[in-house]
Amino acid sequence: MNRPRRIIVPAALWLGVLLIGGLGIYGTRPPASVPASAPPNMFSAARAMVHLAEIAKNPHPIGSDDAIRVREYLIAQLRELGGEVHVEEGIGAIGSGRSHLAGRVHNIVATFPGQNNSRAIMVVAHYDSVPEGPGAADDGAGLIAILEAVRALRAAAPIRNDLVVLFTDGEEPGLLGAQAYTASHPDLADRIGLMVNLEARGGSGPGLMFETSNDSGALIREFARAAPYPMATSLMAAVYKLLPNGTDFTPLTAAGVTGLNLAFLETYHRYHTPLDTPANLDPRSVQHMGANVLGVIRHFGNLPLPLTRERDLVYFNWFGTVLWIYPIWLAWAVGLLAPLIFALGCIRFAGRLGLTVRGTMAGFVSFFVQLVIMIGGSFAAFVVARYFAGELLEGDTVSNQLLFVGLMGIAVGLGITSQRLFANRIGLASLGAGQLFAVSLLTLALCWFLVGGSYVLQWPVVFGMASTLLGLRFAEPARRVCAFVFLIPALLILVPLAYMFFVSLLLTYPGLAAAGLMLTVLLAMAPPIFHLLAGRSRAAIASIVVVSALLIGAGIRLSVRSAGHPRRDSLVYSVNADQNQAKWVSYDSALDNWTRQILGAAARKQSDPAYTAGLERPLFMSDATLVPLTPPSVAITRNPIRDGEQTVTLQIASSRGARSLILRLPADLKLTAAGWAGNVEPVSDESPGGGPSTFRFFNAPPEGVSFEFRFRGQHPVAAWVADTAPGLPEIAPLIPRPADTTAGYGSDITLVAKRVDL
Repeated sequence: MNRPRRIIVPAALWLGVLLIGGLGIYGTRPPASVPASAPPNMFSAARAMVHLAEIAKNPHPIGSDDAIRVREYLIAQLRELGGEVHVEEGIGAIGSGRSHLAGRVHNIVATFPGQNNSRAIMVVAHYDSVPEGPGAADDGAGLIAILEAVRALRAAAPIRNDLVVLFTDGEEPGLLGAQAYTASHPDLADRIGLMVNLEARGGSGPGLMFETSNDSGALIREFARAAPYPMATSLMAAVYKLLPNGTDFTPLTAAGVTGLNLAFLETYHRYHTPLDTPANLDPRSVQHMGANVLGVIRHFGNLPLPLTRERDLVYFNWFGTVLWIYPIWLAWAVGLLAPLIFALGCIRFAGRLGLTVRGTMAGFVSFFVQLVIMIGGSFAAFVVARYFAGELLEGDTVSNQLLFVGLMGIAVGLGITSQRLFANRIGLASLGAGQLFAVSLLTLALCWFLVGGSYVLQWPVVFGMASTLLGLRFAEPARRVCAFVFLIPALLILVPLAYMFFVSLLLTYPGLAAAGLMLTVLLAMAPPIFHLLAGRSRAAIASIVVVSALLIGAGIRLSVRSAGHPRRDSLVYSVNADQNQAKWVSYDSALDNWTRQILGAAARKQSDPAYTAGLERPLFMSDATLVPLTPPSVAITRNPIRDGEQTVTLQIASSRGARSLILRLPADLKLTAAGWAGNVEPVSDESPGGGPSTFRFFNAPPEGVSFEFRFRGQHPVAAWVADTAPGLPEIAPLIPRPADTTAGYGSDITLVAKRVDL
C-alpha cells in the first residue's frame, strides 16, 4: 500500500466507525416535541407542559400544604376531562430489614368508562415530590403525560375498555401510596388487564420501557405494535429484576397485575434537587413517553384483556425505535449453532484462513487478557482523573461525558495495541477466530444466567463469524469492505449500549467496566479492521492517546461546582429534649465550605444517639444554640403478657405540628410484630447487633398515630421517639447556602427527640 493510501484508508475507516457509532447513539434520541397547534387527537408535549406551572411550582412532599394544592389541581383536571374521580385515604407500609416505613396517603383515582369493558387499563404516576425539589420530571413528567394522553384520547373515538388513572401519594418515602392501594384492592388483578407506570430519574433522555411483569411475551409483542416509538431492551428488564430498586410498579405487579414500566434517565444531576424544574425538563422526553402511553392506551383499550401470559422474550432496538423480538429458544439455538458452524468452517478452511489450533487457543485466551487490559487501563486513567479533578460532578454532565469518552478512548488505544501485539505473535486470523470463540462462550453464559441480555453479544459475534467465513470469497480490498460492513451491526448495538451503561450506572467503576466489556467485544468482532485502523506506525495509537488525554483534561477542567451543578450536602438541627440541648448534625462523608462554617472547622465525627434519635452512627456534630421546641407526646399502654409475648401500644403525636414521626427500638429487642394505626404485621426475629429497628411514619395527623409492637420476654425497653419538620431555625452561625451547593435528600430539617423508657 503506497503512503497516501496508508493514511487515507485508516482515516476513512476511523470516520466510518465514529460516524456509525454516533448514529447508533443518535438513534436513541427521543422524537421532537409536538407543538400545541397539533390536532386534538395527537399527543403534544407543549400542551402537556402547561400543567407544570402549577404542579412544579414548589416542592410538594407527602403531607405538605403544596401536596394538597397539587392534589386539588389534579382532581380538577381529571374531572374536566370527564373522569369519575375520588380520593382514597389509607395507610401504606413497607419494611426491609430493620427499616420500616409507613404513612397516611391520599391516592387520586379517576375512571373513564369504556364502551364494552373486559378489563381496565390503568396508568400510574405519583404526585408527591421530594422535599428538596419541585419534581418537574420526577414525577411531574408522568402526571402531565397522562393528563395530555387522556385529553387526546377523549378527542378521538372511544375505546372499548375502561381507563383507570391512579396518581399515588407517598412514592418518594417508600412506595406508600401504591402499597396502600394494592392492600385495599385485593381484586386488583381481576379488574386490571394492563398497568403502565411512568417514572423519571433525571430530566431528559429517551422514554425507555425498562421493566415488565413476568411472562411478558404477548405483552411485548403488543407493545411493539402499540407504541409509535418503542424503545426497550430485555437486558435492562432482566437486570432490573435482580436489583433492590423499586417504583410504584413493584407493589402493583406483586399484586398480580400485568404491566409496563417507563422512565427516562439522563441528566441525573438534576434528580431529587431544586434543579428538577420545568425549565430543565426536556419536552422531547415528555413527547416520547406520552406518545407511547397514548398509543398503548388506544391499542390495548380495544383488545380483549387480559392477554395470555407467555414466556418472556428477547427484545432490543438495533437502530432507532424498531423493536426486534424473538423467543428465548432462538437465542439458545443461535448460541449453540453459531460457534459449531464457525468451528466447522474454521476446520474446513484452516489453510486458506491461516489458522492453527495453538494460535486459535491463544487467541481465545487473548480476549480475556485484552478485557483486563482495557478495563484496567480505564480504571487507572479514572484514578488519575479523579486525583487531578479533586471532585467530579454527579451524573452525565458535559464534563463527565468528555471524561467517559476520554477514558474509553484510553481503553480502545490499549485494546488495539494489545491486539496488535497478540496478532504479531500468533497471526491475525488465529487471533480473530479465538476471540470470536471466547465471545461465543460468554454468549452461552449469558443465555444461562441472563438470557434477556444474550443479544448484546450474540448478534455481533454472529456477524463477526459470518464476516470471517464469507470474506474467503473475496480478495483484498473487497475482504476488508466485507469485514467493515459486517462490523456495522456490532457498532449499532455495542456503542449505544456502552453509552447507556454510562448514563444508568454513571461515571463509576461498574459503569466503566460494563462499557469496557462492550468495547472489548467490539474489537474482537473484526481484528483486521482495527489492525488496519492502527496503521503501520505508532502515530495512530499515539493520536488516540493524545485525543483521549485532551478529552479527559477538558472534562477535569469543566468539573466545577456551580449553580447548575451544585454539590449536595446535609445539615440537620437536632434538639434533645432530655438534655435540653441542641446540635448541628451533618450526614456527609466530609464537610464542605458551607457546612464547615456552621459546624466549625474543628468538627469531627462522633456517635451520639441523643442527637440522632437513637441511631448509633458516627456523624459530624457540633453544639448549637438551643431553640426551645416541645418533643412529641407519648401515651403508653401495656397489655398483659400472653404466651410469653408482651404487647405495648404508643400513641405518638407531634406537639409542634410536625408531620413525620420516628420511633427506634433497641437492637436486642426480639420483635414479633409491629405496625402503625392498627396495621400490625409480623416482624422477623433478627439477631442482635444489626442496629436498632427504625419505624417512620409520614403525614401524621394532628392527633397523632398509634404504634403497636409485640416482643418476647419481660424486660425494660428504652426507645427513642422523635419528630421532624422541614426547615432550619434562623440562628447563628447559619448563613444562606452558596449557589454551588444544594440540600441533599433528608437535609434541612429540624429534629426533636427524647428517650422513652417502657
